[in-house]
Amino acid sequence: MLIFSLPSLNRAVVRVRRMAAQLTKATMSTNNQRSSPSSAVSGDSPTAAILIIGDEILKGHTVDTNSTFLTQALRRLGVSVQRITVIPDIQEVIANEVLVLSSQYTHLITSGGVGPTHDDITLESIAAAFKEEVYPHPELAQLVEEFFGVTDKDSPAMKLAMVPRSAKLNYGTDPQTGKRQRYPVVSVRNVFVFPGTPSFMEMAFTGLEHLFASSGTTFHSREVFVDAEETEIAPVLTKLQASWGRRVALGSYPDWLSNYSKVRLVLDSDSKEEVDKARAQLIDRLPEGSVVSLVKDPVSIAPAEVYKLSSSGEVCKNIDL
Repeated sequence: MLIFSLPSLNRAVVRVRRMAAQLTKATMSTNNQRSSPSSAVSGDSPTAAILIIGDEILKGHTVDTNSTFLTQALRRLGVSVQRITVIPDIQEVIANEVLVLSSQYTHLITSGGVGPTHDDITLESIAAAFKEEVYPHPELAQLVEEFFGVTDKDSPAMKLAMVPRSAKLNYGTDPQTGKRQRYPVVSVRNVFVFPGTPSFMEMAFTGLEHLFASSGTTFHSREVFVDAEETEIAPVLTKLQASWGRRVALGSYPDWLSNYSKVRLVLDSDSKEEVDKARAQLIDRLPEGSVVSLVKDPVSIAPAEVYKLSSSGEVCKNIDL
């Protein structure tokens, strides 16, 4: 396996050395391009912050996949995620982040810290943020009794029924059955409290997508693959981003090991017209011959391409009968 990897590795080393030399001549425009707007959204587009809560994430005991799922799902629903924060299981820290983030964004989505153990303190921390008391919600207490078979208000399971006084229960819809999900997601003001276990979180969020899909916003992305170094195209990217402002966001992502292209450029906007126009401008301004076409999933189109080739007669021309 190492034998097949060495050529790619050598090419990457050569590219690193070449880029290091180019960086000595690069201008400050590269830094300006890097600090370009990270998102292109209109003032009417809803925004969100994601608050991942748990010592296990910060200690590396657990890999956070929830923020990735939520970011992709929210974007598909027309919500622009502006902040992702990971914090420990400390009430003061949680309460402070909730208070700050909930005031800055349309939605604040928390994940983690919901359960029966000592470090499950998300709901009581949210209560502290909004200066509310926690109390046993009758409907949740009944659900806890049904799920866990306990009625003792001091039992660990009953901690799941303790919520801030102004809490709202949001029952999702099972996308497979169309029936109401059995356990609700608690929300307080614009803060939605999701479990930390990925399977439960994803199921709960999917059932409540309608709560975040009311804006009518649709985000559009376009990709351009370039066979040129970032330092070579950075001035072009800087000028274009400055001309587009926040209408279109441009991201530049090098691929060191690709044999096909050196940089993947991604354009984002909540306007299809703007992003298509920007893509055309970008292709026009890039060095001649540097833009390459890339089929990401060649297997899926292989049957159609083979049929097209066979129907064209090109195969027969190349066969000496």
